[in-house]
Amino acid sequence: MFKWSSSVALSLALIVGSAAQAQMAGKKVDVRRVGARLACQCGCPDTVASCSMMGCPFSPAAREKIAQMQASGTQDAAIIADFVKANGQGIYRAEPNTLGWLVPCLMLALGGAIVIAFVRHARRPKPSLVMDPRLSQYNEQIEKELQNLDR
Repeated sequence: MFKWSSSVALSLALIVGSAAQAQMAGKKVDVRRVGARLACQCGCPDTVASCSMMGCPFSPAAREKIAQMQASGTQDAAIIADFVKANGQGIYRAEPNTLGWLVPCLMLALGGAIVIAFVRHARRPKPSLVMDPRLSQYNEQIEKELQNLDR
């Protein structure tokens, strides 16, 4: 009887794996790319690609449908249009536009400016007590009393 050595088994596994990889290379399927543009309909705020709700009734079936449509060669826009037609316009999530990227940066800059203004205001020297002629008589009295304490 023939004994399999580990190197023969490893070689056979690599050959089978590369054949399977070559077969899948012809059909490029990326469910996340399309799923990120579709809102999950289970009630969570996630997309079809990112829904991690246990027992979600919508996302697994939607991901499977997207994978089948991509494997058959359907374009991303057509897949999204099919889901919008079946589930309504509320399922579509547009890509973030310039405003979507700009607002967080502007808010961060505004917060930094507020912190800098607060620190500058807090470190500003306090105005000294203005010498008012009415206060001078009290200052003289205080000085005399302090000298009497030293004796």
